[in-house]
Amino acid sequence: MEQESSVVVPDVHILHEYCEASGWLEQSECSNTTTLSVAFRAPGEGYTFKPTSISRTMKAAIRCVDAPVAFSMASRITANVFDRLSPFQDEVTMQPYGAKIPVVSSLEYVKERAYEIKQCRAVLVREEKIVLLWADSVEAASLSGSEVEHMLMESIWGSTFSTPQIRSYANSMVSLLRPETRDGPSYPRSGSSSNLGIPTFPGFPTFNHSKRASLYSDSKFSEKAPEDLEWEDPEAKVIGHAKRPMILTYSLITGLTLIILISVQGLILSKIITEIRTDGNYVRIAYLLLLPIFAGFAFCSGLLLVSSLFQLFGPVLDNKGNSRYYSANAPNPKRFGDVELPHVTVQIPVYLEGLEGVIIPTVTSIRAAVKHYESMGGTASIFVNDDGMQVVDHATAEARKRYYADNEIGWCSRPPNNQNGFKRRGRFKKASNMNYCLDFSLRVEDEILRLMTEQEQRNQADPFMTTQEQNGDNPFEIDDDFYEQALHTMLQKDQGRTWANGNIRLGDIILIVDSDTRVPETCLYMGALEMLECPDIAIVQHTSGVLKVGKNIFEAGISYLTDLVYTTSAFNVSSGDCPCFVGHNAFVRWKALQSVSFEEDNVHKFWSESHVSEDLHLSMRLQIAGFEIRMASYHGEEFKEGVSVTVFDEVARWQKYAYGTNELIFNPIRYWHRGPFTSLYVQYLLSGVKPATKISLISYTFTYYALAMALPLALLNYFLFGLWPDTLDQFFVASWKALVVILSIFYVIAPLAYCVIRFRINNRPIQASLLQTLTWTPLIAFFFSGISFHLLKVLVCHFIGVNRQWTATTKENEKVGFVMSLKRIFRDFKWMYLSFFGLTVVVIYLGAFGPYGYRITNWTIILPLAVQLLGHAFLPIALGLFGAMEYDNY
Repeated sequence: MEQESSVVVPDVHILHEYCEASGWLEQSECSNTTTLSVAFRAPGEGYTFKPTSISRTMKAAIRCVDAPVAFSMASRITANVFDRLSPFQDEVTMQPYGAKIPVVSSLEYVKERAYEIKQCRAVLVREEKIVLLWADSVEAASLSGSEVEHMLMESIWGSTFSTPQIRSYANSMVSLLRPETRDGPSYPRSGSSSNLGIPTFPGFPTFNHSKRASLYSDSKFSEKAPEDLEWEDPEAKVIGHAKRPMILTYSLITGLTLIILISVQGLILSKIITEIRTDGNYVRIAYLLLLPIFAGFAFCSGLLLVSSLFQLFGPVLDNKGNSRYYSANAPNPKRFGDVELPHVTVQIPVYLEGLEGVIIPTVTSIRAAVKHYESMGGTASIFVNDDGMQVVDHATAEARKRYYADNEIGWCSRPPNNQNGFKRRGRFKKASNMNYCLDFSLRVEDEILRLMTEQEQRNQADPFMTTQEQNGDNPFEIDDDFYEQALHTMLQKDQGRTWANGNIRLGDIILIVDSDTRVPETCLYMGALEMLECPDIAIVQHTSGVLKVGKNIFEAGISYLTDLVYTTSAFNVSSGDCPCFVGHNAFVRWKALQSVSFEEDNVHKFWSESHVSEDLHLSMRLQIAGFEIRMASYHGEEFKEGVSVTVFDEVARWQKYAYGTNELIFNPIRYWHRGPFTSLYVQYLLSGVKPATKISLISYTFTYYALAMALPLALLNYFLFGLWPDTLDQFFVASWKALVVILSIFYVIAPLAYCVIRFRINNRPIQASLLQTLTWTPLIAFFFSGISFHLLKVLVCHFIGVNRQWTATTKENEKVGFVMSLKRIFRDFKWMYLSFFGLTVVVIYLGAFGPYGYRITNWTIILPLAVQLLGHAFLPIALGLFGAMEYDNY
């Protein structure tokens, strides 16, 4: 049992005299002299304090950090620091290294932020005006004190403090303060230990002053001798943020595209002005209202064209290295020494997927990564958000529970929709599922804190209880009994509404994966290092390969499209664009997610339940808050994700993307009294996000509008050019010309650039890439020729306020017969076929039987509309029936 010792042992005596000689215990510089003390704890014994008459709050704070050696610091330097603190500042950034030191109001608040504080080696206490430091040994304590004093001194006279923006979550243990970018060196400078001004004191043991303790906001680094730094790359050691270059190639691509677009729009405008001057018809000015819309359509194609030209002929050196938004190379573990790795939670939302066919293979892959991470010294857990546990039959639910228990998997499940008045809210249930489970995990954390507080109060009320009995062997580590009791209490409080078991607590980093995922064995280790290296990164999105499930023709074609999209996206991001967050195969910083939480229905939520694209919504909120998102490709295609197995799922997926993008930009028409644009979109456009990234998002959104308007514009063009070809203004462009441009850019230049860039960056054989492109480009072109009607339908639904909901795509290969497929085609596409039948009759009539002056026979006018009609008519049949044929040669 730990007992407080009244005997001043030599170690604490020596350290106390050392602190006094260093000027760290100046009574005139603190507000409470009873907080100036040194504490030492020998193995198996209690703390020894000098002086012994220190305040109870100081003793409690030292026990809370639970370090063998602790001491307080109060000097003229620290007094100057406290004078410079802003009233609401919760941490300070120490220059030039960028280390973060927490700030608490008083010693009583050390326990509330114990988890965060313990990751550092010091904390500033505002009320008492002291700095509390701790270490593992007397030697390390002296060095740590010298280093903190040195950094405080440099921060005062070298530069001013950076005051982060405070972002808090009401029920969270930890307040998040957004780390800021630093200009100082990100590595220790050799020889700097000689400048620390460490005083010598007679009788003080000779320490190895070549070792320095380092501070870091998220972890503690091992001590390294400076002589080791002389023979290593200076980037081989890291303290704080690793500075990366900002690549501006994508800004150049965007700028060139804008120049082309403005030039084209200028030519159109000059034609309008010329026609007005010719006949004096000023009604043509109304055409100017359409210019921004068609400029948006043209910008999508123009940006892809310029980006493809850069892929073909531009420099690629930047695309092979690490930059601010892109990681082509994995973190080097040698740079981190014996870093304390953060706990990683792997979050898996599941629904009705099969246990053996989907969940077990995914978990097996993740468990291999967990074992590797644990072998590196880290800890990790799996947290399944099982939305189907209370929906499936009893036998299936029990099988899932047994599997989770056997593999030490934590899980949580909410009630079915409309059970006892419970509503599963959201257009896409994944967001509300994760929100529910995250909220329940935090409620358990709050209950643990309540139990700990009650235990402490009971201990303090018992004067005969020893210190060891009060605090246990390690007061910071929460006993399993606390957790089990808290979990049981919360389950009882929910009265059977929530089902949960296992470890559902969340770590500093969350890896979000889908239920049909495969992960690299080293992903947790590399992901943790990348997050430690760059504290201002909120999300690291990994590129992915395709998990082959259906092994059919359609899946092979969509696999090619997925690889093309990731390759193009990786090129753009490595050129300086901000990456997209796709909602899976991504590492998310838990503190960052908490910092942008919001309150809805009196509940704090992290993912938007009122938006289909909850991942894009989160990405925009994080960027508005000042966080950064990064893409990593160093795992190649080892991350694997499932793609749509059937054309029905793929059409639904594109509909979901189009609807989700539109609802993030535009309000439904009935809410246009608030303005046509959503408040989030306006905030994003007015935020500090760089202009090229904003323009990239606009281009992305107009891609869906361009696809959706392909059919109505082809139809409009058919009647205008077919019936009044000689009276149209030059403002109008024939669909045939637009079709040639689109086909050239999207199905010739872009696929060719894809083949070349894979060869230039990844050394992929260009012949194999060309063969793959020639094989699957016709299928992709056929698919996009038949999707306009479906996208237009959901966009109209959003504008007029019709609610749409989506379910998860098929994760397993389903063998469906020919008759069942025909029934599904009739069920899902009957209204499209009825509409297109009428249009086809009109086209045939005007082409063959129309009266004079109304007959349309010009094939350049008919072809664009015919492509749309045939594409829509045969998309479900050709890709829905024959696309399901087996094909394994990919």
